[in-house]
Amino acid sequence: MLSTSIKILLAALVLFAAQGCSKPAPAVEPVSAAVQPEAGETDQTVPSQACALVTSQEMSAILGSNVTGEPNDHSNGKTECIYKPVDGVSPYVEFSVEWGSGEGAMAAMGMMGQIEPGIANPYEGLGDQAAAVGPALMIRTGEDLVTLTFSGVEDIPTAAKKIFDTAKARL
Repeated sequence: MLSTSIKILLAALVLFAAQGCSKPAPAVEPVSAAVQPEAGETDQTVPSQACALVTSQEMSAILGSNVTGEPNDHSNGKTECIYKPVDGVSPYVEFSVEWGSGEGAMAAMGMMGQIEPGIANPYEGLGDQAAAVGPALMIRTGEDLVTLTFSGVEDIPTAAKKIFDTAKARL
C-alpha cells in the first residue's frame, strides 16, 4: 500500500498539474443523458459523460460481472462514472475523463518517479502515455486525461485496454 505521505504527494502533484492547464475545460451537461447530435449535425460541442462513454452493459461484459454505472459529475471539466456490482463488493471501477489535464498529470507522474522511484510505473499500449500508481491507471490521450481505478478486477491490463478502447471511440 502507498504510505500517507506518498498519497498526499500524489494528490498535490496532480492538483498542481491540473491547475497549470492553460486551456479552459469544456462545460459538462447535467447527468441526465448523454449528448447526442441532432440529425445532420456532426459537431458535438459538449463532451459526453463518462457513463455514456462506457455503458453499464459494456462494463459488465468487460468485467464479466453485472455492474451499474452511477454518474459522479460534480466538477467542471471532469466527468466520472462509478461502476459498482449489482451484488457483492467487487468488481468496482471508477472511470473519469478530465479535459485538458493529460500533459500536466503525466508531468506530475514523472516528478513523482524522480522523488520516489518505482511509485509510478509506465504502462504500455494505452493512449499516448500511461502510468499506474497503486490501483489508479492514468492515461493521456491527446490533451485529455482518462483515469481508471480498479478494485476486485482480476485481469486489469485486459480490462483497462477494453475500457479505454470503448471510451476512446466516443471521446
